[in-house]
Amino acid sequence: MGTLLSYSLVASVFVLALFPLLHQIVGRCTSFRFNRFAIICGLLLSLSLPCVLTDSVKTSAAAPVVYLESTTEAGMAAADAFSSGDIISGTPEKSIPWVAIALAVYFSGIAILLCRETISYLRLYRMITRAEKTKSDGMTICRLPDNETASFSWSRYIFMHDSDMEEPAGKIFLHEKAHAQNRHWMDLLFADLSCILLWYNPFVWMTRRLMKLNHEFEADSAVINSGVDTYEYQRLLVMKAMGRRAIPVTNSFAVNRRDFRKRVLLMGKKRSSAKTMLIAFGGIPAVIAAWIAISSPVAAGLLESINDFDTSLQAAERHSVMPHTDIDVEVRPDTLAEEGMATVIEIASPLWDQTELAELIRSSLSSVKSDRERKITIGIVVDKDGSVKDVMAVNADGELVEAVVTQALNGVRIEPVTDNGKPIEMRFNIPVTIKKTE
Repeated sequence: MGTLLSYSLVASVFVLALFPLLHQIVGRCTSFRFNRFAIICGLLLSLSLPCVLTDSVKTSAAAPVVYLESTTEAGMAAADAFSSGDIISGTPEKSIPWVAIALAVYFSGIAILLCRETISYLRLYRMITRAEKTKSDGMTICRLPDNETASFSWSRYIFMHDSDMEEPAGKIFLHEKAHAQNRHWMDLLFADLSCILLWYNPFVWMTRRLMKLNHEFEADSAVINSGVDTYEYQRLLVMKAMGRRAIPVTNSFAVNRRDFRKRVLLMGKKRSSAKTMLIAFGGIPAVIAAWIAISSPVAAGLLESINDFDTSLQAAERHSVMPHTDIDVEVRPDTLAEEGMATVIEIASPLWDQTELAELIRSSLSSVKSDRERKITIGIVVDKDGSVKDVMAVNADGELVEAVVTQALNGVRIEPVTDNGKPIEMRFNIPVTIKKTE
C-alpha cells in the first residue's frame, strides 16, 4: 500500500517535469506520429523511471526510536533494529495517522476511477451489442440511435448517425476510420490507466488531453490528405462541434470545444521543419531535474516514511499474535531465584515498546562521568530465546560504557521476536550520547 503511493509520487514528479516539453512538442510539431510517440514515451518514462531509480533515492530504513532523557549525563537519540542482516523496521505511532489518511484517500480515488472506467466500458459494450451494424472498408459501422451522442470510434467499431452516413464524401467516416486504423484506443487505455494510478496529479490529466488532441490532429490530417477540401471540412467540424456528448474512453469527432479552435487553425498551418523535433532532447534535463528533486533529503525522507507504513503494519501484525506481558523495570525474582538461581529481568522488545530498555540503559549510564560530550554506538545482540547474547561498543572510546551496559543487561531477557512464526536473533544498534559532567 505505502509502496504504491510512494511510487506514484515519484512518477508524478517525472510527469510534472516532462509535461511542459510535451506541450511544446504538440503545439509546434506537425509530425503527429512523432508527437504521439513522444507522449507515449513520456508516460512510459514517468512510470518506469521510479522502478529504475528506486535504490538511488532510498535513505536508511526508518527504525523504532528510543528516547532517553536524563538529568545527569545520559541521552539516547535512536535505535535501529536488524535481524540476520535484514532490516525490520517499526514506525513510531505518531507517524501512522497522516500516512494512513493519505493512503485511504489515494486508494479511494483509485477505486472511484476504476468504477467509472468499468462503467464506461460496460456502456460501450452494451452499445456495440445492441447497435445495428454494417461493414465498410474493414470497419464495423454501428448506428447511433440518438442525436445527443457525437460520432465516435473504438477499436474497429465506428458509431455514426444516419445523417453522418449520408454526409457527402464520408468525411466523418474517414476521420473515425483514421482513429481506428491508428489504434488510438490503445493509447487512450494506457493514458486512462496512468490517470487512475496518478489521479491526484493534474498534469497527468493534461497529458491525456494532449494525447487526445494529437489524435484529432492526426485524424484531421488523414481526412485532408485524402483530398477533402480544407474549408469544407472546417465548416463540417463547426456544425458538428456543438452540444453533443461523448464516451470518455473513445475518440469522438467533435465534442471538445476547448480544443476545437486549435484543430481548425492547425488545418491551415504549414508543416513544421524536422528541426522542431529536436525539442524532444529537452527531456534529458527535465528527467535529471526531476531525479535531483526526488533525491533531496526532504523528498527521500517523505517517501521512506510512506514505505515504512507497510513494514510497521507487518510488525504490528506479528506483535499482535505474540504473548506480551507488561512488566515494570524492577528486579522480580521468580521461583528459580527463590531457589538460589540467578535473577531474571523480563522486558518488552524495543520493536514494540522502547521504554523499558531505554530506562534500563539510562539508569546504568547515570554513574558514567565524562569530561566531554561523547557519542557512542552500543550494539546489543539478542538470542532467539530473548536472552542478551552480547553487548559491544562500536566506538573505540566506549569501553567503559560497554562494561556498564553489559553489567546492567546481565540476566535480562527481552521479549522474543518471530518472523513467520519462527524466533529470530535480533541486533539493536543504539546511538548513545554521554554528556559532559558539570
